[in-house]
Amino acid sequence: MKTKMTALFLTLVLALGLFGFAVAYWTDELTIEGTVSTGTFGWEWSLEDYYVTHDDKGIITFNVELSPETHPDTMTITATDVYPCTDLEILFDLHFWGTVPGIITDISATGKLDGEELTEVPAWVDIYCKIEKISDRIAEETGFKPGDTPSIDELISALEGTQWHDCDVIYILLGVHWVEEGMTYHDGTPVPSGVDVPQGATLEFTVTVNGIQYNAVP
Repeated sequence: MKTKMTALFLTLVLALGLFGFAVAYWTDELTIEGTVSTGTFGWEWSLEDYYVTHDDKGIITFNVELSPETHPDTMTITATDVYPCTDLEILFDLHFWGTVPGIITDISATGKLDGEELTEVPAWVDIYCKIEKISDRIAEETGFKPGDTPSIDELISALEGTQWHDCDVIYILLGVHWVEEGMTYHDGTPVPSGVDVPQGATLEFTVTVNGIQYNAVP
């Protein structure tokens, strides 16, 4: 009888083994799974419109283009055959598209006239701007509202140090009026004696807006 029971037990063990059953073992399994994605950060230019005013003969050629990337970071402006009493105007916006806030650290400008470095804007170049639209956060930080006409220096000074969040935006109408003696600047100030728009001149300029993640550690 004992021999038969032993044979039956061995048969059972072998049968369970064939079917993949573990005998006398307990098992357990713990799992951690996760996904981490980083945020986005950055500003971009958008171009609404650009045009020439007071060029009754249609002499001036004027073009504004944005770089081709998804979030354009370069705006290229070209104009030829400009002359006194005419204006170039651009309606554009600066827009923040990132999920992680950013701060504008500084805005700088450099220029050349016929290849020579400029230390200031020439007296025959009258720059003016108008705030067309501004998001509430940026309006609060800068003190600007739609319809305001700050000087270019006031605009730059106000924007430096501002913190931007997703979809914050400022729409600006930026214009350049070519002036000479006997005319007035956009603020009504008379153009000084001797000021003239030089013929055959080439004016080059670069404006750079720098920004950084809002909580970046120096």
